[in-house]
Amino acid sequence: MIEQNFSHTINASASGPNPQMTKPAVTTRSGNIAQWTTKPFWQLDYTSPDTGKVDPVNTQIVSGLISLDMRVSSPTAVPWTDPVMAYSSVRFDYAGPTAGKHKGTVFTEARVELVMSLKDPAVDQGARHILDAQQLPERTFPSWAGKTVPGATEPLHRLIDKDKQKKNRENAIATCNDVWGDYSGTKLQCDEYPFASTKEGAAAPGKRFSARLIEGTDNETGGRRLNDMFTLNRVLDGDAFYMKITP
Repeated sequence: MIEQNFSHTINASASGPNPQMTKPAVTTRSGNIAQWTTKPFWQLDYTSPDTGKVDPVNTQIVSGLISLDMRVSSPTAVPWTDPVMAYSSVRFDYAGPTAGKHKGTVFTEARVELVMSLKDPAVDQGARHILDAQQLPERTFPSWAGKTVPGATEPLHRLIDKDKQKKNRENAIATCNDVWGDYSGTKLQCDEYPFASTKEGAAAPGKRFSARLIEGTDNETGGRRLNDMFTLNRVLDGDAFYMKITP
C-alpha cells in the first residue's frame, strides 16, 4: 500500500493583510502499486480568494508551503515513511501591471534568470558589458581594487521605487560622463549594470556597479527584455533573480 499525504502552512509574516490559502478538500491518496500505475498523476488545486480589484496598499500577497509526505507498507516488509519527501513554497498575489497579468501564482523557490547571448546582435554589446562586469569587474568603471559586481552567483533584487531608480541612473550617467565625456548628440547611451531597476544599482552603497557607453538600440532592447522577464516570472519588489551570459 502506498499512501501520500499533502499538507500546507501559511507564512503570515511574509503575507499581506489577507493571508488566506484554500487547500483541496481531499489531500490524501492511497492505493496499491497497480492502482498508482494505472493512474500515476494526481492534481490538487490550491487557491487564494481576492477582493476583485488592484489595491496598491494590499497586493494580497499570500505565501504558503505545500509539502508531501509518503508512506509505504507491505505485509512482508517494515513500513517506510518519509515525512518531508518534497516541498515547495508558493505565492499568490494581486500586484497588478507591475507583475504583468494582474493576478497570479508562482513557485518562489524557482531560480529566475535572464539569459542574454554574446552572439545576439540585438543585445551583444549589453551582454558583453554584463559579462565583463561579472568576470573582470576591476576593468570596468568605476574601477577600484577588489571590486565585485553581483548577478551571476549573488542575486540581484528588483526595485520598484521610481525615485530610487532615477538615482541609480543619475549615478551611472555621472560615471559615463566622467570617463567618456559628453556623448550627447550621438547614438550612444549609458548602460548600467546592475540595472537601475535593482536594489544593487549604481546608487547602492559600495559602488559595485559598472557604467559603459553602448549603442542606444542595444541598451533599449536589453531593457525591454529585462522588463519582460519581470512580468513573465511575476518578479515583485525585492524578489531575487540572476543574470546569465552565454557565448
